[in-house]
Amino acid sequence: MPARRTSSQRQTAFDVVDGVREPWRTRARRLVVLAALTVLTVLGAVDVTVTVAEWLRPSTSTSGVADEVLDGVAEGVAVDYLSWDAWERGRREQVLRRWALPGREVDGWDGHGRQSADSATVLGRVRQGDEQAVVTVRARVVPYAPDEDPESSEQAPTQSPSEQSGSSSPTAGSGIPAAEPAPTDLPGWRAYPARWLVVAVPLAEHDGRLLLTAPPALVGEPGTAAPDSTPPGQAVSDDRFTRDTRAAVQSFMDAFATGDLDFVRASRARIASLEGAATLVELRQWRGMQASPGAPPDQRMGVATVVWRVAENAGQLTCTYRLSLHRQDDRWLLAGIDIDTGKAP
Repeated sequence: MPARRTSSQRQTAFDVVDGVREPWRTRARRLVVLAALTVLTVLGAVDVTVTVAEWLRPSTSTSGVADEVLDGVAEGVAVDYLSWDAWERGRREQVLRRWALPGREVDGWDGHGRQSADSATVLGRVRQGDEQAVVTVRARVVPYAPDEDPESSEQAPTQSPSEQSGSSSPTAGSGIPAAEPAPTDLPGWRAYPARWLVVAVPLAEHDGRLLLTAPPALVGEPGTAAPDSTPPGQAVSDDRFTRDTRAAVQSFMDAFATGDLDFVRASRARIASLEGAATLVELRQWRGMQASPGAPPDQRMGVATVVWRVAENAGQLTCTYRLSLHRQDDRWLLAGIDIDTGKAP
């Protein structure tokens, strides 16, 4: 029986076997494999250590509400805000009250006409601190006009659509068209082809919920920026400036609706228009502000409240904007426009 080898007599990976030494290529290959395994082991340990450290490290994010949450709420608000029915006004009031901060009035609709909205998509967002933001949303809308054909109309619970609105019908080419065809007409209404509207939604966190701080407002695409200067509540009104610039502001808002901004826009100003999505009915209120401390006297701010007619008689919306005006060549020109976000909760 052959003698058993002791531990000191066992072969190693590089022992001479039967008098023949292993080729150097084999030994080099083994060294490479061992080195690779060592590197992978070290890297794996480092990766695990980093992962565990990330788990244990407290979050340093100060972003507040997540973007996904902001977007989801803003899309829901946009669909509800751009949908209305003159025969079901109470339903809209109830829905919008759920979205609003306590005590805030956020409905700018005039109570006439009919419109449905869907397919809301967020185009962008601008944060104001950790818990406030303005989210720009595009939605597809279908406008309706009162059906003047007496044979196709049914008795309404209150007033007929033709009594609640004017007699003209929506302009087929107003706004940015959508490919969806007009839906089947409802009794008393005539549907028109779908189109796209863009709305800015001001939101703030309150008691664990995201709520509207002010009524949403129609904006151009990709939208307006959130205001970053002195809030209107802290600014001082300038009555003379307000009177002197009211006519100019009305022309600014009309150009903002149609897109004809070339002759009213300040140099280097970038303003996205409504592209004909709405028609200016009236400049309801204009309040010009005194120059901010340290600001040049030829740069002013103001707040304008306007009434838009959406697709002719599909309805009207009252929207409030903050305007930046610059004086150039003895003329006041529009340098910027954004929505009024109201007071923080």
